[in-house]
Amino acid sequence: MAHSYKQSRQNARSIDRNKQLFLEQQKSSPRQTVLSAILSIGAVLAIVLGFTFISAVARTNSTQTASGNPSATITSGYGSLNYPKGWCGNAGQAACPPIDPGWFSALADTPAAIASTIARSNVFNSMRDQYRYTSLDVPALVHAMFAHTGISYYDNDHWVVSVLNASGQRCGIFDFIYDRVNHRMAFSSYGVITPTDPHAKLAFPYTSSATASSLLRRQRNLAIMPNSQAELVFFPINPSFRNLNSPTHLWSGGGDSPMNPIWLLKGANGQDYFVGVDQRVYVQTDLPIAQGRP
Repeated sequence: MAHSYKQSRQNARSIDRNKQLFLEQQKSSPRQTVLSAILSIGAVLAIVLGFTFISAVARTNSTQTASGNPSATITSGYGSLNYPKGWCGNAGQAACPPIDPGWFSALADTPAAIASTIARSNVFNSMRDQYRYTSLDVPALVHAMFAHTGISYYDNDHWVVSVLNASGQRCGIFDFIYDRVNHRMAFSSYGVITPTDPHAKLAFPYTSSATASSLLRRQRNLAIMPNSQAELVFFPINPSFRNLNSPTHLWSGGGDSPMNPIWLLKGANGQDYFVGVDQRVYVQTDLPIAQGRP
């Protein structure tokens, strides 16, 4: 009995001693955590300061090089500031070749000859599968007016022609720049005409010369000058009139592009008149013509 009591007392002391050791470990644990955190922060700061020092030294060297330090050199190669970009036109390189606008010969300027030239052109045939046209209408010549810009698009006449699909509907319209002096043409643009577009049933131009003459007679009480001929024209438009929301710069008469031309007619009184796409008759001072380059 005495031996059992003594053993119980020893077990109790052992438990108390283990509990005391555990509590002491718990007290010292926060101090170890704080110390570890301080050491980690110190290591990060040392790394940051090291990178800052290296960057400062590199920036100083770069500044000296860019400032013309005779003992410094700039590495040549792709990505270097002194490396000539491109393969032509820079110092030590060949001159760049002129831009090829894709001119092709047009030896005759009749509508029939132009139609044949267009039908044989690479651009016309290369787009055929994409836009599904099968034939073209009679091309119409559109004259450039009031343009001395140095820009081929504005300074040259254009041939414009609508094209038809297999069902006989117009599905698009071509615009070609026409260099009359050098007897050549170049593709300018192509516009898609959807089946719901009213132009799908009409050949370009959408207002005929006969209709233009009739409008001149009806609105100005004038016939056209004998032996004169109506001409389709376009002009470089004043950029202000492209703002359709402007209360002052309003223009719906067309003439701003070869695909949207107006008719020029010389009246019996010797004055020029213009019939717009809005079926109204104008004089030259009414037109929103750009001053200088458009």
